[in-house]
Amino acid sequence: MPGWSKWFDEGVTTVTARSLPTLGLRLAIGALSATCYALFVEPLPGLLWGLAIASAEAAVWIASKPQRVDQTTTPRQRQAYVAAVVWMNLVWWALVVLLWSLDQEVMRLAALCLLSALLVHAQAFTARSKLLLLIVGGGAALLLLALTAVFNPFPAGQRLVLFLAALMLTAYTAKAAVTNIRNSRALEEAKARAEIASQAKSEFLALMSHELRTPLNGMLGLSQALKLEPLEPGEREQVELLEESGRTLLALLNDVLDFAKIEAGKLEIAPIVGDLAQLADRVVRLNQPQAREKGSTITLRVEDTVPAALTFDPLRVRQCLTNLISNAVKFTPFGQILVRVGCAPAPGTDRVRVKITVSDTGIGIRPEVLERLFMPFVQADPATARRTGGTGLGLNITRRLAQMMGGAVTAKSEVGKGSTFVLTFLCDLPAATVEPSGTPAGPPLRLLVVDDYPVNRKVIGMMLAPLGCEIVEAGDGQGAIDALGEADFDMVLIDFNMPRMGGLEATRRIRAEPRWARLPIICLTAGVMDDERSEALSAGMNAFIEKPIEMATLVSTIGQFDRRLARA
Repeated sequence: MPGWSKWFDEGVTTVTARSLPTLGLRLAIGALSATCYALFVEPLPGLLWGLAIASAEAAVWIASKPQRVDQTTTPRQRQAYVAAVVWMNLVWWALVVLLWSLDQEVMRLAALCLLSALLVHAQAFTARSKLLLLIVGGGAALLLLALTAVFNPFPAGQRLVLFLAALMLTAYTAKAAVTNIRNSRALEEAKARAEIASQAKSEFLALMSHELRTPLNGMLGLSQALKLEPLEPGEREQVELLEESGRTLLALLNDVLDFAKIEAGKLEIAPIVGDLAQLADRVVRLNQPQAREKGSTITLRVEDTVPAALTFDPLRVRQCLTNLISNAVKFTPFGQILVRVGCAPAPGTDRVRVKITVSDTGIGIRPEVLERLFMPFVQADPATARRTGGTGLGLNITRRLAQMMGGAVTAKSEVGKGSTFVLTFLCDLPAATVEPSGTPAGPPLRLLVVDDYPVNRKVIGMMLAPLGCEIVEAGDGQGAIDALGEADFDMVLIDFNMPRMGGLEATRRIRAEPRWARLPIICLTAGVMDDERSEALSAGMNAFIEKPIEMATLVSTIGQFDRRLARA
């Protein structure tokens, strides 16, 4: 049997999966053939043949159960399927022989049509398995050649012509089967290469995200912590500009990462309560120095209809608004840029539709460029783009983010007179506004902060200092386990990737101890891939805080698991 095992390879499984959708059609053709034979030829043979084809299809259905439930097949299961296929083809060959033996021209034509159908089925569905191709196609071909060359009453000349025609049909069927095999294998190889390339891209994005976000976390975290200190107005402005500059650097990284995630359908909107007017003011202030260098000014007008607090994704809104304003600055030398922010109830819902208009008096955009401006890697003015930089992804990402937030981005422009971009998106009105500042009542919250990058641990400590939290630091997962064994903590904030022992393995070990089963564990992650988050949840982590860490996000996430609130 080992010499025959190669014939019962995975190709049999592939053939089964591809041919299963034709089961209904085969049953219909079988029932129609049996009925016609019983009505127009002989009732009993037609009935018997109908029962035979029904038993053959039932055998195929039973033998194909592993493929129908997407299970791995064993050699014995594949052998059972091949046996069912042999029985089914014997039944169809029997019908061909019956029709041919009736000695009627129309019946012999019907027999030839049935054999042709079997050949077509063989080259279309069984080419991936040498054994099944030999059974279905080879058997039908031999029967066809035998009937046309020997078993017929035609004169020698007509018999030769018929045989040659049958031989041509068989040869072309074999050629089609070979071509089908080659194309199918080439397609599978291309798919495998694409999957490998996609996996490599995902791994590269995850690595790049982690390596770049880690130092950015320190820079942005320290700037946020410095803002809590008593500063002179000029010093505070410098710190805020430092923070926003770091966010701009982060935005460049996000452009590439977000485009890849959008293409893969893995980007999600994460709304939280925030101040839209303040966000717009920060983006305008960040771009104001560059506008002044060009001799332009940016004016922000926030309408009275904008609530003090809205529920939206500040990261994505800032990203969209930054793209629109920075583009206006690039293409507006010695001009005016007006940013207007307004809100109105969204018809038919209890939500709010935000409308942000960015108008400039710049160089404008040609109509032919405006039509394709939102396509990826398209620049309105390549010469300007070379001087000012940019990926050509900003507007494409902005439009797609707006669509994900229930809105859109539109543009109109006139060469020499300027451009106007309108961003709309939907927001929710928060039920209540919670200020993340102030010292909470009750005993201090004891937190274990685990990160291999010391700056990150210091940044978190500085952010939480106004809340009166007690912070204990650890440099890796093993250090976290040791610290938990020495003292009690209310919560663990742990990095995903660390040397010696990462957050994933540490969480699994923590959850293995019954005394720590209910301890909140929050993942600090610079990763962007969904599979990392799925692994973290499976290991027992409760929530995520994405780096660079936003102070408001840090405080609000910790507040969700603060056990003192449950005792109050």
